[in-house]
Amino acid sequence: MTPDVIDQAGIYFTNHVPELARTYSELAEKSMVAAAWSGRLDSAATVQVEADKLKDYVDDLCRPALIVVEDENSDGFFIRAIARTFGAKRVLEALTKGWLELQHGGGGGSLPRITSAAVEKYRVRPRVVAILDSDRMVPGQRTDSHRKAEEIQNLGVDTHVLEMREAENYTPNRVLITIGKRIETYPRLSHLKRLSKEQRAHYDMKFGFGSTDKQPKIPQEQAELYKNLGISVILGLRGGFGKHILSKLEEMSPNLTPRDFESLGDEVASELRSLLNKISSVI
Repeated sequence: MTPDVIDQAGIYFTNHVPELARTYSELAEKSMVAAAWSGRLDSAATVQVEADKLKDYVDDLCRPALIVVEDENSDGFFIRAIARTFGAKRVLEALTKGWLELQHGGGGGSLPRITSAAVEKYRVRPRVVAILDSDRMVPGQRTDSHRKAEEIQNLGVDTHVLEMREAENYTPNRVLITIGKRIETYPRLSHLKRLSKEQRAHYDMKFGFGSTDKQPKIPQEQAELYKNLGISVILGLRGGFGKHILSKLEEMSPNLTPRDFESLGDEVASELRSLLNKISSVI
């Protein structure tokens, strides 16, 4: 963005959306200064804005950016928790002030359709990112989530499929121990710690290996993954940690650090930072 473009944009905002004129002008000026200090004020870093499309760009900027997720409540807990833990202040501020919103995508095959509708809300540059659970039962498995992600990426939307089974699998142990009655949670967490990182990443954190009052159920496709577990561990991992894992994760996020997530695997913190960068890029 060059000084003459900033001047033109300032005039446009003053005439058409005066309540936003000062805010956007200051943002544009700060962006240019930041680019100069970082050495990125060049043709590759400059966004070309045609005068006849200025109104369309303004309309897009006045519209909140969107994160398309499967469930806006549970995914909202997860996103806010990791943003707070990893210091993504810009993401938190945007969510708080309504500059960034969660778009409920639902289950089944509706996510690509919902994302397509979200893209159509913008005139020039869609400010949309999509996040999906992988639903992987074993490491490296290609699931329906990956097929949906390809459909969404074909819309020009940056998409992230979680490496682990679900968002709940990213919950640190120090959060899990606070869920439910300690007399039940403590032994279950002790059994969870017996799992390898790959086994933990694909364990059903919410429901475990079936109901606590019935014989454990390990899906056939996971038989190889969990074949080395003793019967006491399998029995102890029935029931899981319930449906409120992610709300507890957000509740405890002010007390968490990146090291809590690094304890789940060397690559976990890196993945979550990458996810936050994708979200930040559309704000």
